[in-house]
This record gives sequence, C-alpha cells and structure tokens, in this order.
Amino acid sequence: MKKLLLGAFASVCFLLFHFQVNAQSLQVTGRVMSAEDGLALPGVSILVKGTTKGVTTNTDGTFQIGVESGQTLVFSFIGMESVERVITSSTNLDIVLSPDAQSLEEFVVVGYGTQKRSDLTGSVSSIDTKVLESRPITDVGRGLQGTTPGLTITTPSGQIGQNPTIRLRGTVGTLSNSGGAQPLILVDNVEIPSLQLVNPEDIESISVLKDAASSSIYGSRGAWGVILITTKKGKKGEAPRINYSNNFSFATPTTTPTIAPGAEGAEMAFQALQRRNPSTNVFGVVGMYFDEIGIQKMRDWEAQYGGQDLGPEMVLGRDFEIRDGRLFFYRTWDAGDMFMNKWTPQQKHDLSVSGGTDKTTYRLGVGYLGQNGVLKVNPDEFNRYSADLSLSSQVTDWMEIRGGVLYSDTKFTRPFYFSSETYDPWYYLFRWPKNYPYGTYEGNPFRSAITEVQQAKMNEETTALTRINLGTTLTPLKGLSIVANFTHDSQNNHVHQTGGSVSAYNFWSTGANLQYAPYTSASYDRVRYTSSWNTRNVGKLFATYDWTLGDHNLKAMIGGDIESYEYWYQSSERRQLMDQDRGELDLASGDQFVDGARNLWSTAGTFSRINYNYKGKYFLELNGRYDGSSRLSPTERWAFFPSMSAGYVISEESFFEPISPVVSFLKLRGSWGAIGNQNAYISDIYRIMSSYSSGWLMGSDNKLTFGTPGALPSSLTWETITTLDLGFDARFFKDKFGIGFDWYKRVTSDMHSAGEVLPASYGTSATKQNLGELETKGWELALDYSHKFENGLNLTTTFVLSDYKETVTEFADNQSIYSNRPGRVIGDIWGYETDRLFTDDDFVKDANGEFVLDNGKYVLKEGIPSQQLYESGWFYYGPGDVKYKDLNGDGEITYGQNTVDDHGDLKVIGNSTPRYQYGFRLNMDYKGIDFGMFIQGVGKRDFWANGPIFIPGYRPGEAWFSHHLDYWSPENPNAYYPRPTDAGNSNNSKNFLPQTRYLLDLSYMRMKNITVGYSLPYTWISKAGMQKVRVYFSGENLFEFDNLNLPLDPEVDYTAAGNNDSNTFGRVYPYSRSLSFGLQVTF
Repeated sequence: MKKLLLGAFASVCFLLFHFQVNAQSLQVTGRVMSAEDGLALPGVSILVKGTTKGVTTNTDGTFQIGVESGQTLVFSFIGMESVERVITSSTNLDIVLSPDAQSLEEFVVVGYGTQKRSDLTGSVSSIDTKVLESRPITDVGRGLQGTTPGLTITTPSGQIGQNPTIRLRGTVGTLSNSGGAQPLILVDNVEIPSLQLVNPEDIESISVLKDAASSSIYGSRGAWGVILITTKKGKKGEAPRINYSNNFSFATPTTTPTIAPGAEGAEMAFQALQRRNPSTNVFGVVGMYFDEIGIQKMRDWEAQYGGQDLGPEMVLGRDFEIRDGRLFFYRTWDAGDMFMNKWTPQQKHDLSVSGGTDKTTYRLGVGYLGQNGVLKVNPDEFNRYSADLSLSSQVTDWMEIRGGVLYSDTKFTRPFYFSSETYDPWYYLFRWPKNYPYGTYEGNPFRSAITEVQQAKMNEETTALTRINLGTTLTPLKGLSIVANFTHDSQNNHVHQTGGSVSAYNFWSTGANLQYAPYTSASYDRVRYTSSWNTRNVGKLFATYDWTLGDHNLKAMIGGDIESYEYWYQSSERRQLMDQDRGELDLASGDQFVDGARNLWSTAGTFSRINYNYKGKYFLELNGRYDGSSRLSPTERWAFFPSMSAGYVISEESFFEPISPVVSFLKLRGSWGAIGNQNAYISDIYRIMSSYSSGWLMGSDNKLTFGTPGALPSSLTWETITTLDLGFDARFFKDKFGIGFDWYKRVTSDMHSAGEVLPASYGTSATKQNLGELETKGWELALDYSHKFENGLNLTTTFVLSDYKETVTEFADNQSIYSNRPGRVIGDIWGYETDRLFTDDDFVKDANGEFVLDNGKYVLKEGIPSQQLYESGWFYYGPGDVKYKDLNGDGEITYGQNTVDDHGDLKVIGNSTPRYQYGFRLNMDYKGIDFGMFIQGVGKRDFWANGPIFIPGYRPGEAWFSHHLDYWSPENPNAYYPRPTDAGNSNNSKNFLPQTRYLLDLSYMRMKNITVGYSLPYTWISKAGMQKVRVYFSGENLFEFDNLNLPLDPEVDYTAAGNNDSNTFGRVYPYSRSLSFGLQVTF
C-alpha cells in the first residue's frame, strides 16, 4: 500500500513538473507607440488577461513583464483602441495603438473650458492641427483654408508676409464701418493682432465658435464668431522630449499676364486708335510711337533676331530709331523674365523641448521662417523668428500656477516705393507693350519699372510682439475651480524708408532728345521713420462648479474680464539726403516733417454660463453677457446679451437600439443668441477736431489748423447681432462615418449708418444713426469617414461644404439698384444680357452691297434694338461690336431710371460673393508610409472687373495681352472679343458694359496639397536615441480647374481694397505653387 501511494505521489509530481516545464515563464519586453505620429506612449496599461497582474509603460514607451507562455497581454490607453497579444515564443514586442473612433476628438475647446463633443449644443468645429503639418505655409490662416464649413480665407495677393483675410459665415456682416464679418482670433484666450505672429508648430488645438450661443461668452469682440487657438504645453510625467522639424520649399508663380507679341499688340492698338482718329497714322504714348511702318519693322526684327540673346545693350538703327523727331522701338523684351525669378526658396525650422514631473510641466519652442520673394532685382525677403515658453506647477493639492512668454519678430525687406512715379512695379511691369525699352543705350537704362527697382534703396518693416501671461487655478472644493489669468501684450512696428533719385533716359518727358539724368521728384530724396506701439492688458477671472447627482449633471460658471488697448503712432521725415546710401535723419539737411497720433479704448464685462444634462441625453446651456465699451457714448455704453442652446441625443433612447448598428449616434441641437457689436469709429461719438498744416497764411510759415468738428448723434447704441442655428450630428456604422449639418440665420440690426442727407448750409455731414437691418442665411455640411483595414491600412476622409447669402432687409427708402435698400442682395452684379457680336447682316446695305451710313453711322435693320444710348462722339456700333438683348421689348437698350421699378434692360447677371465653398481631404497610412491630399474650391462666384487685362483697349496705346488676340475681324467673325476700340479707361461703356458675355467666372477647384511621407522603423533609429524620424515631400497649389479666359489666379481676392482698380486688376504680386521636402525628428 505504501509503495502504491509513493508511486501515485511520484506520478503526480512528475505530471506537475512536466506541466510547469511546458508552461514556462517568459520575460516579455517591448515598446508601445501611437499610430498617429509614431511617438512613444508613456503610461499605457498592460494587463495579463484574466488576472490582476500588470505594469505601465515608462516615459519612453518601453515595458517589461513576466508572463506564462500562452497567456494574453492587453494594452490599453485612454482615447486609444485596446490591443491584445497572445504570448508564445516572441518576447520582444512593438505595439502600435490607434485612436479609438468613439473617443476621437472627444473633448473640444470652447469658451473658457472644454466640452465633450457629444455634449456640444452650439455650432462648434474643431480643426485637426495635422492640416498645418508638412506644408510650406507661412501662417496659420492659410492652413485653415477649407478645413471647416463657413470659414472663408482669402488673400489680396501672393506677396510674402501678407496677412490673409478671414471671414466667418458672411462677407460684410454689417453695413457700418466694422470691417466685415471678421472673427475674433484668440491665442490662449487673448486676441492676437496677426496670424503671421503665430508659429503653426506651437499650436495644440484650434476650435471655431460659429453661433452666438458659443461665442457670446466673449462679448462684443466675438460678434462675428471666435477662432480659439491653444498652444502646446508640457505633460506631467513626461521625460524630456526634443522635437525638430524643417521644411525646404521652392515656389513659382501660378500665373502672370502674357503681353501680346510686339507687332500683334501694336496692330490691335493701331486699329483701336484709328477707329477713334481715322485720319491719324502715327500714335504715341509716353514718348514712344508706332505706325504701320513701325509695325512692319517690329515683324522684321522678330523674324531676324527673335529668340537670340543680344544682351541688354540696344543698338540705334537695329532695335530702335528716331524718325521725324519721334522714338520708334522695335526690339521686344520679356519684362517678366527680367523682373521675376522663376523659382524662389523658402525654409522653415522648428525646435522644441518639453516634459514634466508629477507636479511641473514645461515647454520651449523656437522657430525660424525665411522666405524669398519673386523679385529678381533687389530681392524682397520676409523673415520670422518666434519663441514660445510655457511653465506650470502644482504647488499644492489645490493650487496650480502657470506662466508663459510668446515672442515673435518679423522683418520684411523690399525696395522703396516710388508711389506717384512708375511704381507699383507690378502695374508698370505689365502696363507697356512688349517693345517697351527695358534695355540700355550707351550703357545707361531707359526709364522703366525694372530700372526703378534696380536703383531703389531697400526698406525695412519690422514687427515685434511680446506677450507675457500669468495665471493660477484654485480647486478649494471638489468640483469647484477658480481661474485667474492676466496677459500683457506689447507690439512694436517700425518702418525705415530711404528714397533717393532714379537716373535713366526719361523719354516720357524728353522724347527723342535722350538725356541720362535723374527724373524722380525732389520729394523722394528723403528718409522716413514710422513707428507704432500697441499695448494690450487683459484680465480674466472666473469660477466653475461641476456637480453630479445620479443621472443629473450641472456645470455653472460665472466670471468677468477687462481689456484695455492703447495705440501710439509717430512718423519723422527729413529731405535732402547727404548720402542716399545712408538713410538717417541726421544725415539729411532739408525740411523736416513730423506726424503722430494716439488712441485708446477699453472693454469690460461679466459673463455666466449654466450647462445641464440628464443621462447624457438631454442638454441645455444658458449664457449671459453684460458688456461695456468705451467706444460708445456713456449713456449707451452697457448692454446685456443673452443666448441659449439645447440638444437631444436621440440615439440614447431605448427605442433607438434596433438601428444602432447602422446609426450609432444622432443628436439634434439648436441655439439662439444675441451679441453686441461695438466697433464704432471714435468720431461717431466724440466731437473730433482734425488738425493739419495749412498753406501759407502770412509769410512763408505753415500754420497748425483745426477743422470744424462733426455733429454728434443724440443716441448711438450697440449694433445687435442675433443668430438662430439649427443642426444635427450623426454617426453611422460604429462611428466610422459621420455627418454634421447646420442651418443658420443671422440678423444684424441697429447698424451704424449715415442719417438723412442734410443741406450744405448745415455745415457738416449727417450724424450716424442706428439704422437698417442685414440678414445672413446659410448652411454648412461636414462629412467624415475613417476605417482601419485588417492589413494595417488606415484611411480617413473629410468633406466640407457651405453657402450663405446676405440680404438687406431694412434700410432707408432708396430705390437705386446700386444702393443699400430693402431686398438688395450683397454682391449682386447688374448688367445686360449679351446676345452676340453684330454681323454684317444686322445693318442696312444698298443695292451694291455697301453699308448705308447716316452721318457716318451704320443703320440697323428694322426690328433690331437700338443701342444709340451708348454711342457718343466718334463711337457707334457696327459689325464686330457687342449686341445686347432688349429684355423689356421697347426696341432700344437702356438702363431706365436705374431703379428697382425701372431698370430698363438691366438685370442681375451674377454675384461676387463666393458661393458653395468646399474642401476635401484624404489621408492614408500603411506600415510607415503616409499620404495626404487636399482639394479646395469655390462652386460659384462672378465678377465684373476693371483695367487693361480684362478689357482690351482699356488704354489702347499701352499693352495688349495674348488672350486679346482672338478679336473680331472680317477674317475672324466668330471671335471671342469684339473688334478693337478705345474703351476710354472705362469698364462701363461701349462694348464693355457689364454683361453676361464677359462676366468673369471665378469658381475653381484647386489641388491645394499632396504630401507623401515615410517614418523610419523604430528598430532602425532607437540605437541613435531617436523615437521618430519622418521624411516627406509636399506640393502646394499644384494645379487647378477653372473657367477663366484670362491669366488670373481665381483664388485672389479681387474685391480687396485696390485689387479692382484700373491699375491693379490682374497685376498684383502673384500667387505661387511650391514643391517642398522636410524632416521631422523626435528624441
């Protein structure tokens, strides 16, 4: 029996020993990384499935844990999808965690706090900051284009260092002087004067508050919405992390005008001018002439010398001649190639160090941007240096203190502007025909834009911003937090201009008597310093209490803020430089001029917000703001503005459960709110006496003189912006596909507008009144889709689309179709409907087939409407001219009284507002390879333009362009353009009355960006102490599709100030395409 028991015991021991050997212990090590950026994830929970045994990853994402063969490890991290791994023989793991679709962008930054995306009841968009990465953009504004519906980003030109124009849900917003629907842009809850001063690499998150319920917490400054930018901070428990990135790009203009070949351009000019002066055979402009003989010599020169490199020196008799005391030029030039670089470089470098302990966090980021302009002679250049430092420390369990410094310094260098001579250079570069003399004669240049830029002194414009912020957060009780912040901004702007003289053959004045001498006016022999200072102090104090009882959650906030702003300006100028290469005030001996100004304003307000939700299903938010502004009169300075919003998550209802596999989330929401707009001019509420220097009164001294102050309104109060917003958010198929939609109506009432017209005997202009109402209606759509395939491919797409219309609903009784009146749609273009070009068959001929003339004018056949209203002097309509439609059937083309009731044959032919703005993004990554694509565009936009590029013959003696060559002639009866004529410096006469035929279609679709990147495997780089290395290649503004017949970039904002006058339309600093590459490294 004992032997049997001993045998059994031995067998059991053997089996146990055998089991233990087969279930051997393993020591597993590895590293956990994020699929988003490839960086290590500290604090990841690693648990042996079915046990309580586990560890967390270190600050570098590494871990070590003992397990038994066959057990499963579960890797989990907040906001990430959990990953399970069965352990067999492998003991070294690289784990990649992807964002959890249900947690993606779970928290959104809102006014003075954050909210879960599912809890939002207002119209708020969050923007993935990845849209700013791997692109050669110079500022945040350009990077936001096409990212969220309702946000319109445009730029007047492609000039380096230029700020974009940003509008939210509209173009004008109001008919007063507030500058349009410009949203308030805040960096860490304080306004930033320019997005050029913010380094995109320092940005952690971006939120756009669109409706009044979301933005009213910021008061009158947020009347047109708010863009919230939060900068990056260090993280607690994070080991020191060093990030370095760079971008090297090369840019080329998207499009520039092409001047017609010399002889062809001269032929068009000759026909147009002879039509006005049939008896004249020689025509000239600014001292250069052309005739039929000269046109033939241009052809001969091109046939013999075209395409040859003859150098800059011009030869008398070959390239030009003096005939009958006049200058005739035959040689052609490519002025654009002489003036502009085909490719210009840009570089960007960013370095940051961040980290933290269990109580203290820190981050320091520095950046540099260097951008070269397109000027080949005296190159323009823009540089930006930036630094951002943030510190925070949990000094006690209930107190956190923090501080930070933001510094940005920009410098823009460019040639001096001879503003009243031949500069703006872009205008004059494309003003003259191809045979304009851009070369030299006997070693000296002729007068030209190139000559002026070559001889101009370089001027500097610098801007330095220093921002210091201090703050603390107190948590004395559970659920209660008290936040206090103070920010001081100081911005200095300095411009140093040195003029001088330009020497050339000024044949504009001397004609054929060529004399090389200075020709610019004495007023440009000067040095000028212009400086301005802006200081802003902002204080904010608010308390938030968060309380939960069962299924009820209540969050209440109350606080106040105060802001003061002060601006100084001064300018000092002195004439007669002793040395034009040294532009200093003490090195000039002539007259001195001094100017200066100062203004200041302040705002203050209290605000409150209550958020309530029940079971995460029913949501209610109430907001109140009591605002005061020094910009309004003391009696009307304060006002209260309420707002509210509500939401209903239907998908949380039990009856919704059957369709939850398809519709995983559905929320209805709506909001209403009112905000005041306080952007009034100081002269609207105070009696201002403007000062100026008079001409001589007695003797030769100038005297300081003051003008008569204007009248003041008896009561001028706030403009009120009221917004109603209705929308829904839905997600489908386990949150893979999402849709968001908003419809809104915004009404701006009590606008600051001019009052009734007063008689001249009153002595001053009418006072401003609260008059009129503007209504903006629009809608916004956002779609997104994300999916992770089993083979490891991640795919994400987004599409945004929006539209709006602004209509005047109340205003003074004005019937003019061109004035503000009830029913006027902002941007409407009135014009004629074009029928076609006149043909020979439209006019009466005699028996011999010759045209019958009446005092030199063609006679229209019976039944063809008369256009004699627009005939004057030498101009009358004939074959090849534009034929307009008679819409009212009265037998003639007229504009009636230009009123709503009588506008003759005029009608609304288009609208200049950008409609149906859209953006589409596609992002993919697979085993370290990533691909991104961004398409952006405008579905509908019309424009009636101005100037010679748009209208052939606008100034017929100057440049004609290659796109004008398709003009009517008996040999080309189906041409696009009418027969050449002198348009008389007008975009509203003769063949170019506003009309459908030549109305510009500025809709477009542009491939904004394509980026391809590759992240090196961690096993390759870890031995060098690196956590991430990514290289990428990127293309910006690669190509576009549009319906333009002109060499224009459709993205340029041609409605911007100065962009549509006769000199500048189509001749602004060009937009650019760029190719770039870069490197991103994390240690």
